[in-house]
Amino acid sequence: MRLTKVITLVTVAALAAGCQSDRPSAPASREAPPQSQPVAQTTAPPTVAPDKVLASREGTLSDTTFRIDVVQLIRRDRFVNLTFTATVTKTSEVLGWQVHNAFSAVAKANPTVDGVFLVDVKNAKKHLVALDSEGGCVCSRIESLFLKQDQTAVFSATFAAPPADVGSVDVHIPNVGTLANVAIG
Repeated sequence: MRLTKVITLVTVAALAAGCQSDRPSAPASREAPPQSQPVAQTTAPPTVAPDKVLASREGTLSDTTFRIDVVQLIRRDRFVNLTFTATVTKTSEVLGWQVHNAFSAVAKANPTVDGVFLVDVKNAKKHLVALDSEGGCVCSRIESLFLKQDQTAVFSATFAAPPADVGSVDVHIPNVGTLANVAIG
């Protein structure tokens, strides 16, 4: 019962923080990109742009190449909050890359980033995205999101935290792969 209340509070806090910055995208660099204005918003992006990239990896789907940057992995009590960005580096799509189910566990009409998971290598445990009291993930929803070249979108997901002595985890993102040994802040 208490876990349900905590997850509900985390969800409400994340939704309350769901503002987008009006700043345009910056060119790719090793610094974390500022938030951009994608055609459609994801649910609960962070209110400030993260200041550094913890891990980065490129992915390709159809005719689009994109870069994933893990920009925050923060322990908060019994939870870990992950924030990552997706930046389109090359696309031949006229409307831009339709993100849709790229980060979902399974294809569905209302996609989310529920396919992302953490691996605690030290304890050989896989941490799936947390669920709210209605069985929905505590993560970004992807509605009609199209990203053109050089546009960036911010996504987030909440997980049960690994034990306190675990200082890093592997972050697995569908259609991208595993970003190894990402430090938990």
